[in-house]
Amino acid sequence: MGQSYFCDYCGCYMKSDVNVRKLHNNGISHTVAKYRYMRRFDDPAKILSEERLKKPCQRYFKGYCKFDLYCNYGHYSEQELKKLEKLVAAQKKSKSRRRKPKKWPWKTHHHAGLPPSLRPMELAKLKTSNFELNWG
Repeated sequence: MGQSYFCDYCGCYMKSDVNVRKLHNNGISHTVAKYRYMRRFDDPAKILSEERLKKPCQRYFKGYCKFDLYCNYGHYSEQELKKLEKLVAAQKKSKSRRRKPKKWPWKTHHHAGLPPSLRPMELAKLKTSNFELNWG
């Protein structure tokens, strides 16, 4: 029995053949499913600004738009846009509350906080070192 290939974006199985997979991956349903998945990782502020510029899609709100997320018109309802606005506001608020990181100790105490192996070399001590030691 032949192997089958599972598309994670579309959630479907197909014959594990290069030509079949290429045909599937170039199809509109796969492209939309992949775009929808990747859109989850976009910045909400970016999505909000893009969607605010679009007019509402009449086809989508009547029930079906074949262009889905590639449509030139907006597919977000007013309620969804308000939720997105709240999310963006919450993100901005949490970013403003973040504390500044503490300064590293060696930047204020002239390398005192560094372990000896990471401190800069002192050339005066290096000149007085005896490298003529017998090891082992």
